[in-house]
This record gives sequence, structure tokens and C-alpha cells, in this order.
Amino acid sequence: MSRIKPSTTRSLMLAAALTLGVGAVHAEDIKGRIQSIDLAARAFTVNSETIYVTDKTDYENDYKRFEDLRQGHYVEVDVDRKDGRLYADDIEYKANARENKQ
Repeated sequence: MSRIKPSTTRSLMLAAALTLGVGAVHAEDIKGRIQSIDLAARAFTVNSETIYVTDKTDYENDYKRFEDLRQGHYVEVDVDRKDGRLYADDIEYKANARENKQ
């Protein structure tokens, strides 16, 4: 029976750790008013966080597409943090901040 060298074991463990950590996604909610919209980048800012939309982004309430977003609108955004960026999974328009406390 052959033995695995300690250096090989460490290398394999490091490779596994890096593989699991790279591209990790963390879901979270961001609530607030849209401060700015960048049509070219398909991104908007809430609470000083830049959030990008994708083809998989869902829109709720009065929103049907990215172009429906308006500066000053109060939104709740489910975001995924991936590779140092925030991506909108779901964008929900709220008529006012009180709706967001449900």
C-alpha cells in the first residue's frame, strides 16, 4: 500500500479550500431608496451599494424590467454577493418605507 506524502496532502487540502471559497455566493437583503441608476452598466445604487442586474433578476410589484426603476423609489432587493459584486436576484418596489417593515 502506498502512502501519501504530507506535502501532497497539504496541497490537496489547500486546493479543495480554494475551490470551495472562489466564487462563493452570499444572499442578503438591502432596503432603501434608489440613489442612482447606471443604464449602461445595468446597475443601481442603494445605501451606497452598487447592485447589478442580470437576465435572471426578478422584478415585483410595479417593476417589470430594469428600465422601470426610478431614482428615489424605495426598494427591497434580494442580492447575491459574488466575486466582490452585488447581483440583484429580486427587486421589489415599495410604495413607501412602511411597507418594508412588514
